[in-house]
Amino acid sequence: MGLARGDDGAHRRAIGGEPQPTAIERLIRQAVAHSLWPLMLGLDYTTLELYHAVGPKADIARFGAEVYRPSPRQVDLMIVAGVVNHRMAPVIRRLYEAMAEPRFVIACGASAISGGLFADSYMLDEPLDAIVPVNVYIPGDPPRPEQIIDGINRLTAAIKSGEVDLA
Repeated sequence: MGLARGDDGAHRRAIGGEPQPTAIERLIRQAVAHSLWPLMLGLDYTTLELYHAVGPKADIARFGAEVYRPSPRQVDLMIVAGVVNHRMAPVIRRLYEAMAEPRFVIACGASAISGGLFADSYMLDEPLDAIVPVNVYIPGDPPRPEQIIDGINRLTAAIKSGEVDLA
């Protein structure tokens, strides 16, 4: 197969008229997918399962996501575990905007996704996906460590396949 040069000047393989990623794009996606540095934002009891996923039994280090950094400028993955109330919403937005590009968000547990047990409470304004764009939702209240690892694997697969934009 020869290389086709498009009108925009990008070199891509033409297969059925559909542009395919180049070797360097695939390499970049592979590197980003296997070097996720998470910022763990634990807001309630769901955080305990997140800590358990880092421990030796579940061993999240096998998937390249064990380097939890204290600063949002050093991370590219935010894992939000817990109820997002109206006081935490602007803080989460500010942390998200301070993160390095490309940025990814995982909503961990029913509390982060929809408010969980506290959905009808006065303290909740909106779900997490109204505050920041969420890439992966992990159901459960609280989710098991295996579900958290599965969520990170789903995000990794989405990055590799191109479903998630890196720009």
